[in-house]
Amino acid sequence: MMMTRSRPRFGLALPAVALLGVVLGGCVGRSDPSRFYVLTAVSRPTGGAPSAEGDKGPALGVGPVTLPRYLDRANIVTRRGAEVEVAEFDRWSEPLNDGVPRVLAANLATLLQTDRILAFPWPGDRVVEHQVVIDVIQFDGTVGGDVLLEARWRVLGPDRKELVLRYSSLREPTGEPGYLGLVGAMSRALAGLSEEVARSIKALPARQARIPGAPAGR
Repeated sequence: MMMTRSRPRFGLALPAVALLGVVLGGCVGRSDPSRFYVLTAVSRPTGGAPSAEGDKGPALGVGPVTLPRYLDRANIVTRRGAEVEVAEFDRWSEPLNDGVPRVLAANLATLLQTDRILAFPWPGDRVVEHQVVIDVIQFDGTVGGDVLLEARWRVLGPDRKELVLRYSSLREPTGEPGYLGLVGAMSRALAGLSEEVARSIKALPARQARIPGAPAGR
């Protein structure tokens, strides 16, 4: 009796392989659903370029600015009480450790009408008459709720003598659902903190603060 060798049934496997290729191809071609956000500074009013006086004299140094470690991540963090949530697809386009000092420096340049603002660390050959040091205690909120910014901050003189010591607590409603509203409220909270710092610098005696708008010394 002659035995016939059966041929491998490749034809049955081909549709499965083709289906697998389609699935993998769909995964590779699928767009990344991540959304990226950035903190924004207050805009200068029309014609609000820094005055010539604001470009004279020693500069104002901003930093170091320290943030809680739980915020040191690319994904946006929200919090309700002691519960912390990390967004899966909503992320920062730059680290908060960079974004917060950047916005504070830009805000102070606008509020004090000067471009002589240096962000920490600045070159050793640059003269800084005053330095703003900020320790952020809390900077988060809930989506569709409020954002809370708590910070201790100091203004130091040229000899690093402490001239101002303050604690600030600012709460901003997001005003809308979603992370875009949350980020907008965070930017507004930083604007509020910048205003408090600027007012304190302007209130220093003229011999201590050579910033436009500061009261003249006797």
